[in-house]
Amino acid sequence: MYVIIVGCELIGARIAKELANLNQDVVVIERNESKLEQLSSGFNGMFLHGIEFDQDNLIQAGIEKADVVLALTDDDNLNITVSLVASKVFNVKRVIAQVIDPNRRYLYELLHIESFSPIKMGVNSLLSKMDIAPVEQLIQVSSGIEITRIEVKRVLPIKVREVFEQANTQVSVLVHNGVSSICESESQIEYGDLVVCSHHVRDRKKLTELLVQED
Repeated sequence: MYVIIVGCELIGARIAKELANLNQDVVVIERNESKLEQLSSGFNGMFLHGIEFDQDNLIQAGIEKADVVLALTDDDNLNITVSLVASKVFNVKRVIAQVIDPNRRYLYELLHIESFSPIKMGVNSLLSKMDIAPVEQLIQVSSGIEITRIEVKRVLPIKVREVFEQANTQVSVLVHNGVSSICESESQIEYGDLVVCSHHVRDRKKLTELLVQED
């Protein structure tokens, strides 16, 4: 896989090194030369010092053959610009952007940019760990679809197909007694299980009532 990472902040540097260690082709573009030092001398990919959304820089980075572009700067405007240039000008099939300000998430959705918010994900994780929020959002993709993790609190067992029928939610992974498995329609969900689900945000309330109710 050929991946271009735009922005060498903490997340950008980390994912660049992980991808390079997995023998993926990685190019990092960053205007601040000092930030490129985070990659260290052991980095097996390439890096380019320059303006992130400059088309000449993107071409030099190999965007015309890129499978994925990751917009990971610390500026929402830059991430949106890079995403639009990559998808609309160079027709990159997969573009994923980091949301810096969660209040601006709607802009990414309006522009149909696949995105993730580390701040939002961190807050949701902490709320879940403190048992304040029963549903932990793992990621939200475009058009209001989110992937969540839930600890089941309902006493009565329920089947995966019943969750889909009653809450319009697809349960994909089930963790029962510490063992993870891919769900089938007849898989049974029990009290104390962990489930990973995909659903629309508008169905979260129904899902919570179905799986977290303590009968």
